[in-house]
Amino acid sequence: MLIMIHPSAFVSPQAKVHETASIGPWCLVDCGAEIGENVVLESRVHVYGGVSVGANTHVYDGAILGAPPQDLKYAGEPTCLSIGENCTIREYCTLNRGTVQGGGCTRVADKVLVMAYSHIAHDCDIREGVVIANGCQIGGHVRVGEYATLGGVTGIQQRNQVGAYAFVGGTHKVDRDVPPCTKAYGSPIRYGGLNLHALRLHPDLFPEERVEALSRAYRELYRSGRPVSEVVEELKKGPELLFQAFFDEHWGGTLVRP
Repeated sequence: MLIMIHPSAFVSPQAKVHETASIGPWCLVDCGAEIGENVVLESRVHVYGGVSVGANTHVYDGAILGAPPQDLKYAGEPTCLSIGENCTIREYCTLNRGTVQGGGCTRVADKVLVMAYSHIAHDCDIREGVVIANGCQIGGHVRVGEYATLGGVTGIQQRNQVGAYAFVGGTHKVDRDVPPCTKAYGSPIRYGGLNLHALRLHPDLFPEERVEALSRAYRELYRSGRPVSEVVEELKKGPELLFQAFFDEHWGGTLVRP
């Protein structure tokens, strides 16, 4: 089967493009790029070198994948952008490569939806199933956990994180970490309770007893009056794996307010 490449597209002979991929009008695929099975690049998509796009991912008009990081420390080193399988990247999104100082790679896992005009900066780690609504601006070194959702036109300050299964409302500024399985909204950004909608979408992972344990943990964290650092140490050592993953070396020491 021949690769479907529009006559107006340019694909470098040094790019690796699967025979089932579809490259639309005016696309550019640079030397060193890797395009997987059944990937669709609509039109005017630019895939830089150092970018890998996983199978069945669909990239819409005008998206730019793997441009150099917008970081003054970047000095032209070879770095990468890794995009997983079954992702959807809508119109005019920009996803930058990593920096040497940040580990060298920006990562977008499987089944991620990035809606139009959103930006994912250098060295971000976007986990499986994340939904990023229109116009979100994600700074460098940000981590977004599995199946989290970001509302439209939300900005996340560099080096912060949004926990797995969390929800951040639209048009907000995230300058503190949003813990897993919670909702956050307001200005300044605040804790808004458990994100029960997401937990109910995954009933096998979140039976009633686990949801209740999460609820108790957040009551202790936000309502008990105890020092936050003391409660965090208990959560890190407890049985809940989401807390262990969240409060690791990436955690910057701040949390959304109660």
